[in-house]
Amino acid sequence: MQATDIRTISRNLERWFLRHQRNLPWRQTYDPYHVWVSEIMLQQTRMEVVLPYFERFLTLFPNVAALACASEDAVLSVWSGLGYYRRARMLREGAEVVVERFSGKIPSSVEELLTIPGIGRYTAGAIASVAWNRRAPIVDGNVTRVLSRVFALDGDLWECAGSLVHGCKSPRTFNQGLMELGALICKPRNPVCLLCPLRDQCVALATGRIDELPKAKVKKATRELHIPLYVVRDRRGHVLMRRVSGTLMSSMFHLPHGDTSLLDGEPLAATPDQLLGTFRHTVTTRRIEFAVWSATFTGRGRRGYEWIDPANMDSIPHSSYVKKALRIAAGTEEHRPA
Repeated sequence: MQATDIRTISRNLERWFLRHQRNLPWRQTYDPYHVWVSEIMLQQTRMEVVLPYFERFLTLFPNVAALACASEDAVLSVWSGLGYYRRARMLREGAEVVVERFSGKIPSSVEELLTIPGIGRYTAGAIASVAWNRRAPIVDGNVTRVLSRVFALDGDLWECAGSLVHGCKSPRTFNQGLMELGALICKPRNPVCLLCPLRDQCVALATGRIDELPKAKVKKATRELHIPLYVVRDRRGHVLMRRVSGTLMSSMFHLPHGDTSLLDGEPLAATPDQLLGTFRHTVTTRRIEFAVWSATFTGRGRRGYEWIDPANMDSIPHSSYVKKALRIAAGTEEHRPA
């Protein structure tokens, strides 16, 4: 890669980012903690979904020390509905390490950041470059799309990203520009090439290969599951729920269910009374159709279950599908007809 190409690309991209960047909360001060939380939340999650969770999370855990002192339940509760709950556990565990080993200060070097639980190569580069303005490369989905198209490359792009960030003026501006360009302009489908600041340098555009790059990865097969959920109420209107410790959504509260394909453990013995509605929910490679039933507990298999007040759901960790099922049961959620 020629030095002149690097200067042209970095100059054009940095100028574009400074003019067109979105007004995101972690960009107000570039506090390392804010950047870290945002990067973890944005993993496999859309920006519009993350923003309200980010604000609530910082209200409850305004700094690393507060997060390190928080219970896992408290962290999972505010994370409930965001999905991929292992991220929340690792973020809390990482905060404990930062307090214990780094005196509460998030390190600026990639090497030290990689020693923190939950921080991999991309996240370390993002924190180092965005929060600390260090010359650290980043490669995520958006960056892969931009670089593979601009240089018509397929495969490992870390060396390319490293060359670019070491030749730019501001690593913070340049790396964010790569991510922002991938999110707003260089989209997977129907990219807005006419508005791209790198269109004159883009090999894929010049050779008509925009739709070919990057090459699509082979997706894992999706399992189709059909699982009944039982809404069992007592006289107070509280619902029966159980906390599970399986590999999927561990430590979360769940409704009784009639299948162990989703959750570990024996299903609750319950007699379904009335089908209230159905809805679809996707968890990693599982596409699930839930059927929500009002049900009566038969007296067997109640070990580990608790009566939970639906009004207090925000105080306990649970998946978004649980809240949706309860809304269907209460008649306040649109759903597929029963």
